[in-house]
Amino acid sequence: MARRKSTKKIISSTIFYIFVAGIATVIVLPIYFLVSISFMSDQEAYDWPIAMAPAFSNTFLLQKSDNLPDGFLMSVYSKSQEDFINISEANDLDKMINFIDRKTGSKIPKKLLEEKISELETLVTQNEERINELKTQMKREILAINRLNREIVKIHQNLKLFDPEDETFRELRENLQNQLQEKQQEKILVEEKIKTLKKELQSISGVTFKVRKNIFASYITFFRVTSDSVGALIRSIQVALLTVLISLTIGGMAGYAFARYVFKGKNLLKLSVLFVRMFPGIAIAMPMVIILAQMGFYDKPIGLSLVYSVGQIGMTTWITASIFMGISVELEEAAQVFGTSRLGAFLRVTLPLALPGLAASAMYAFIGSWSETAQAIVLTQFKPTFPVVIYQTLVGTKGMINLVAAGGVTLAFPAVLFTMIIRRYILQMWGGVRV
Repeated sequence: MARRKSTKKIISSTIFYIFVAGIATVIVLPIYFLVSISFMSDQEAYDWPIAMAPAFSNTFLLQKSDNLPDGFLMSVYSKSQEDFINISEANDLDKMINFIDRKTGSKIPKKLLEEKISELETLVTQNEERINELKTQMKREILAINRLNREIVKIHQNLKLFDPEDETFRELRENLQNQLQEKQQEKILVEEKIKTLKKELQSISGVTFKVRKNIFASYITFFRVTSDSVGALIRSIQVALLTVLISLTIGGMAGYAFARYVFKGKNLLKLSVLFVRMFPGIAIAMPMVIILAQMGFYDKPIGLSLVYSVGQIGMTTWITASIFMGISVELEEAAQVFGTSRLGAFLRVTLPLALPGLAASAMYAFIGSWSETAQAIVLTQFKPTFPVVIYQTLVGTKGMINLVAAGGVTLAFPAVLFTMIIRRYILQMWGGVRV
C-alpha cells in the first residue's frame, strides 16, 4: 500500500514538473528568440533556418570578381547553409566596406582588406592555371545541371498526362518514372561534384579572414533609421511616470476612502469604478481627441497620461482599498492618542504599511501605459511615443525583423527595470519575502 502511494506521488510530481517546464518553455522561448534576433545582423536574421544564437564574429571569403574589371567578390560564411554566401561585388573598397558593415555588422578595417587583397593577388598568380581549369569544369557542370532540371520538369509534365489508375499506359508510365529516378540520381551526383569543385576553387582562389561583429548594430541602426526615436523614448517615460502619479494620487485616495468610511452606495460606487475598463481603449481615445484639443493637451505627454489614467485609476482603487482594509484602524487611532494628527497618522503609520499595494498599483499603471499603442496612435501626431515608433518601424521596414526585435527589447527594458526596482515591495505583499 505504501509503495503504491509512493509510486502515485512520484507520477503526480513528474506530471506537475513537466507541466511547469512546459509553461516555462512557452514563456521563455519567445523572449529568448526576440532578444537573440535583436542581436543578429541583417544577413543572420534572414538566413534560413535561422540560428539559435547570434554570432560574435563573421568569417569572410575574398575572391576576384569575374564580372567587374579590377573588382572583388566578398562572401560571408553561413552556419545554417554551411557554405559561403555572396554579399558584395565591387571595385570600390570603401563602398564594399560600408555595405558589408550594414549587412553583417562587421566593420572590416581598410588596411586589413588591402592586406588580404595582396595575399589574394599572390595566391591567384600561383594557381592561375588550376583556377581556370576548375572554372571551366564548373561551367560545364552548371550547364549539365540546368539540362537535367529541364529534363526532370519535362518528365513530370509527361507523367501528369497519364491517369495513375489507368492500366493501358502502365508500362509507359513506369518507364517515365524510371527515367525520372535516373535523372534525379544524376542530378545529385552533379551537385556533389559542383560542391567539391567549388570548395577546391575557394581554397586556391580566395582568402578567408575573421572580423568581430558589433552585436549592438541592430540597436544602433534602429535609432538611426527611425525618426525621433530618442525623443519618443523620453516622452514614453514621461507619460508612464505621469500616469503612475495620477493613478496613485486619485486611486490611492479613493481606495483609502472605501476602506475607512461607510456611506450609502459604497459597494455600487466601488464596482462602478471598474466600468470604464470594460470599454476598449480606442473607444475612449476617439472622443478624447476633441476634449484634449480644446484643453491644449493634444499631442502632449500630459494628455496621454490623463487618458491612460482613466483605465488605471479603477484598478489602483481596488488594490489600495484591499491593502488599507488589511491595515488595522487601531494603529491610526493609537498614533493620534500619542498626539499625531489624522494626516500625520496616515503619513507615518498607514502609508508605509501600504507601500506594497502602492508598488503593485504603480507597476500595473506603468506597464499598462508604457506599452499602449492604439490610443497613442490616435492621440499623437508629431510627437509619438516609443511604441508608436516601433509600430511605424514594423510597417515601414517591410519585415526587417532584427530592427523590430531591437525596438521591442528596448521597449521592454524600462518596464522590466521599473519592476525590478519595486519588486521588494511587491514580494512583501505576496508573503513578506525579503529580496
